[in-house]
Amino acid sequence: MSDAAESSRSNETDIAFLKRLASAGLGEPAPFLMLMAVFGGAYGLAFAGVSLQVALSANGLRPGDEPGFLTNVLRWSFVAAHLAFLAALVWTAWRTTGPNRVRLSRAAMATWSGAFIGLVTTVVGFRIFTQDQLPSDSISVSYMLPSVLLVLWGTAWWVTGILNDRRSLLLIAFGSFGSAIVMALVGNSPSILPMTAACLLLLAFLPAVLLMRERRH
Repeated sequence: MSDAAESSRSNETDIAFLKRLASAGLGEPAPFLMLMAVFGGAYGLAFAGVSLQVALSANGLRPGDEPGFLTNVLRWSFVAAHLAFLAALVWTAWRTTGPNRVRLSRAAMATWSGAFIGLVTTVVGFRIFTQDQLPSDSISVSYMLPSVLLVLWGTAWWVTGILNDRRSLLLIAFGSFGSAIVMALVGNSPSILPMTAACLLLLAFLPAVLLMRERRH
């Protein structure tokens, strides 16, 4: 009798394990694609605007001398980016936890939630490390933060590409790793601004848009 009960419990465990494996493969390879697209697009364009202003200043155009339209765009670009990201965050929370919530892949959730926690922890760690340093030292250390974040971003795409057997996603990972090295090379120079814009647009906005279009077809 005990053998039969033990066998039954073993079968139930096996079935539960198979269900977890099945549910782990459901959903999109990367969750929160709309949030990712808005983040990359809004802040990418904002940094592109700042890069344009720096380029104009380098060519002798003083701040405030830009055409009126460009001045207003530059002034409100980051405000618009903040508002767009906040709206996307609220919409994503509703789509994830609301009554008609979207089913998400367990593997994708594990990968990207871990990446997000790593990103936040890294930013907080850099902040704590530099708070008692000299201003010049704090600025120097802060220029290494984008490289570290890009490595974490690339790692998330690397895991996603392998778990979903999608080689195209590995290109985003390689792009992130390469961009991390380039960011370390440009360091404290005006080139870091267009490089930041390019990373946001090409490594966040574009992949999210392509994956969303792929989902609709």
